Amino acid sequence: MKANRHRLLAIAASALIAAVAASSRVRAGTDFELPRFLPNDFPFFNAAGFAATVVPGHAVDLTGPFFTPLGTNGRSCATCHLAQNAWSITPGSIQLLFAATGGTHPIFNPLDADNPNADLSTVAGRRAAFSMMLTHGVFRRGGAPRADREWDVVAAEDPHGFATTSRLVQWRRVQPTIDFNLGSATVAWDAGNTIGDDQTANLTNQASRNVTGAQQAAQPAPPEVIAEIVAFEQSLSTAQVFSFAAGFLDHGGAQGGAAALSRMTRVPGRFDLFDAWIGSRIPARAQIARGQELFNNVNPASGRRCNACHNSANNGTNAANLLFDIGTASAEARTPDLPLYTIRNRTTGEERQLTDTGRGNVTGLWSDLGRFKTPTLRALAARGPYFHNGIAATLEDVVRHYERRLGFVFTAQERADLVAFLKAL
Repeated sequence: MKANRHRLLAIAASALIAAVAASSRVRAGTDFELPRFLPNDFPFFNAAGFAATVVPGHAVDLTGPFFTPLGTNGRSCATCHLAQNAWSITPGSIQLLFAATGGTHPIFNPLDADNPNADLSTVAGRRAAFSMMLTHGVFRRGGAPRADREWDVVAAEDPHGFATTSRLVQWRRVQPTIDFNLGSATVAWDAGNTIGDDQTANLTNQASRNVTGAQQAAQPAPPEVIAEIVAFEQSLSTAQVFSFAAGFLDHGGAQGGAAALSRMTRVPGRFDLFDAWIGSRIPARAQIARGQELFNNVNPASGRRCNACHNSANNGTNAANLLFDIGTASAEARTPDLPLYTIRNRTTGEERQLTDTGRGNVTGLWSDLGRFKTPTLRALAARGPYFHNGIAATLEDVVRHYERRLGFVFTAQERADLVAFLKAL
């Protein structure tokens, strides 16, 4: 086991450096030639072990339109969806891009600056202007409140000086483009790209809007190009494959890892990846199995269970495509660098304070304010920080959020067990 661990560490650590440079087209005096293929189950290092991706065939093709800038600003889908970050992007990767280019990489666009009117003429200015991306890995979204709505924004505080009562700023993490074989039809944190119950149609809508939005194309991409992007996204099965504590996550009868995930189908149900490790004589494996059961079963103190919302078996999205308010946009959970909106119900006069309207600015409904997509839980260790706005730096912070906001109560051992399980996904 120690030999395997050291071998994987050496391979993945060197591969991480090469892949970051290659996939992001970093230019710091030298052009890197992009790799054309990523072998199936290629291990990428993270703090808990290694994550990997599997696609039909033998390797991920890195040459298609997902990796090609289709607009006017040099961005592509792959600018913000990196294989080494489980097809999301982390602050660490963003910081590396900034360090290598002085903040001139295409990812650093005024579209996502803390304030688009900031001075970007110097390295120091760009570092200050992109502080939210660099520290939380979040990107600026938003705009005017929906015209047809049940509420009004009556006050707005923005530490970056851009949001107002008529111009919302919503800070969002990049959702990973993975595991759609087990995933929901909901696309985007607020389901803003969701036009129905057809996952392919929703992903098509999202990809089309990305080309004319984040990539700033003057014209929509051809349908066949968008279809190729969507097919690529739907081909990716990504998960943690190796745990520094427990070893390979598909050994000893377990069903962890990307290869096993790629063979599963979408059904509602419990996580059963680590049933074979229940009572294992290997302490780390037994701990992961205990964490899985804590996730699946009712927490007595709260009467709730994690699996009630994250109920797509062995994936964690919501099988019914539902969105939930778990308090991540609440004033109580706010970090000082997030905006805060006071929102008033037009009929009742009731007020709420939120850092993000969530689904509420898509539907206009008061009841949808602060609701967000239930995301996939696979490969969590590769893509922190967590929640839609990156307010949880670690998975322990995620668990503690549920304790503070939804009444879950865990002992220190239970909390550690639950975190061990999440890191193994």
